[in-house]
Amino acid sequence: MAFYTEIKLNIKDKYDAFIAVSYIEEDKDIRIRRRRDIEKTQNNLLHELLLEIIEEFYNYNDRPSIIKDINNKIKNNKLSNDDLNIIDKNNRRLINWIYCFLKKEKTLQFKENEPRLRIRFNCTEENGIYNIRLNEVVSFIKEVNLLKPHKIIFMKKLISEYSKIYKSDMIELWINKNHKDKIIPWAFDYIKKEIDKDIEDNLFNISSLPDKHDLILSFFDSCEDVIYKKYHISNMKKAWNQKKLREKNKERKAYSFVMDKDIHKKLDFLSDLCGKTKNEVVQELIKEKYYSLQNKN
Repeated sequence: MAFYTEIKLNIKDKYDAFIAVSYIEEDKDIRIRRRRDIEKTQNNLLHELLLEIIEEFYNYNDRPSIIKDINNKIKNNKLSNDDLNIIDKNNRRLINWIYCFLKKEKTLQFKENEPRLRIRFNCTEENGIYNIRLNEVVSFIKEVNLLKPHKIIFMKKLISEYSKIYKSDMIELWINKNHKDKIIPWAFDYIKKEIDKDIEDNLFNISSLPDKHDLILSFFDSCEDVIYKKYHISNMKKAWNQKKLREKNKERKAYSFVMDKDIHKKLDFLSDLCGKTKNEVVQELIKEKYYSLQNKN
């Protein structure tokens, strides 16, 4: 049973417990082996567990001042709203990329000669809702077992990684040039059919057009292989152009005419002058002649 103290130890969750253990390890220049106990302990029982650890390493007279120091350490390592504003919460694409990055269990190194942190991001079942994803990202950053200075570095590293990707914005420019209501559902289905049939399960649960848009951007933003990314974007663009051409040709019919030899050069000249295809030039000339005759009648 833990000792009694009039000064309350402010341990509310596993992150507070992590800070407390980090303080003791630094103060005693040791490695405490009870971290696994902390992970298994419910939040409401962590206070007792940490008091037991303090009792193990400090004598009775020193414990009150140590608890005060630990409480200050916990308070000083809490992220403020200003700290969290390093990540722009209004940047939907950024938040979705971070969400995917964390969920894919990436590693980041914070200082030279420091072991890499292995990140495991656990998502809720309702992760098709953007606000849920945003809250999960913020909660993860708040709760991940890093001291505050390392959390700041962690967030800045995320922004740095994202900025490298965003410099080459091939996919968003392409989507914006087309009719979003048509191209987004098509591109979403193309990715599932031609590239990754499990993409919806791996990244998002899709419930709306904006969610499909998020998936398309996040899928390609998350591609670390630039050649792979360019290859599939190029193929997707070609497939979209072929689809539009097929739809356009449904309303057309092929014609075969025999004309004078010099017509070819004249048609080339008109095509270059008007900046249109030969088909378009011939079609417009026929329409103009037709409507002029119609008006005369």
